[in-house]
Amino acid sequence: MAKEEKDKGNKTTNLQDPAIINSFYWKVGYKQNIGSREEQQDSVGVVLGDARGKEVLLAVLADGMGGMHDGARFSQIVVESHVRHFQEALEQFERYPSVLAHLAVLANQEAHKIYDDKKPGGATLISVLFVGDYFYALSVGDSRITLYRKPEQRRANKNMMVPLQINREHVLGAALDERAWMGFISYEDAEGNMYRGSLLSSLGDETIRRVDLMEKPVRFLSEDRVVLMSDGIYRSVDEKEMAPDLEAEPSIAADNVVQHVLEKQDPDQDNMSIIVIEKKTTNTVIY
Repeated sequence: MAKEEKDKGNKTTNLQDPAIINSFYWKVGYKQNIGSREEQQDSVGVVLGDARGKEVLLAVLADGMGGMHDGARFSQIVVESHVRHFQEALEQFERYPSVLAHLAVLANQEAHKIYDDKKPGGATLISVLFVGDYFYALSVGDSRITLYRKPEQRRANKNMMVPLQINREHVLGAALDERAWMGFISYEDAEGNMYRGSLLSSLGDETIRRVDLMEKPVRFLSEDRVVLMSDGIYRSVDEKEMAPDLEAEPSIAADNVVQHVLEKQDPDQDNMSIIVIEKKTTNTVIY
């Protein structure tokens, strides 16, 4: 199942189930690039599963914590754990949010085995579980899950897709903005804090401090795109700016977005990873 690519002499590992090519429901594309870093610390995986006779799909992206110890290894452990335990989790839990939560806990337990208090490290996580016409999502850290959709009233005009961010980033800046809104600190202090980008949650430590988990699914329409992306993508190209890139079918769309980022020629460009999922146009099957 492992597919390896070489990018600027650095090996990156991606896990994609070959059966996805023949999936009845979904088209999938993904792309990674090392940017200007010496090592690729992102990992991605996509795998099909069987939930009591229903074809379901899991997409997962982990981003090793930059500047800390063993980021590439942490992200690889997180993704490999999800792929390895996916079918088992589907058989163990009837509720799909429980499947995602269980996989995150298992991944954290496995990542914690290499955690070193003297050289701390870890990885962020986003995972999306697709079930028929719906999807569920879980996130830990600062990678993003975004739904791109053409609003019904604009479909006839073929206007570009509109992004809707599904998750929140677990970073200090978001927590400070919330405290400013509640009146505990000033907006000036919140916006001026030099540590706004600091992570508040990740996998690898003994516990996961913050998790966003969707208890109810989002409906997934034909022509929609669900995009999982590391911060190396969205910090370089705004989600509205990348919308035209996503008009193409998923494999081309993923290439388009990464090329868009590279055209910025940022000398400090972070690792970047993106997964794009589209639901095939089929007769709706009600689960």
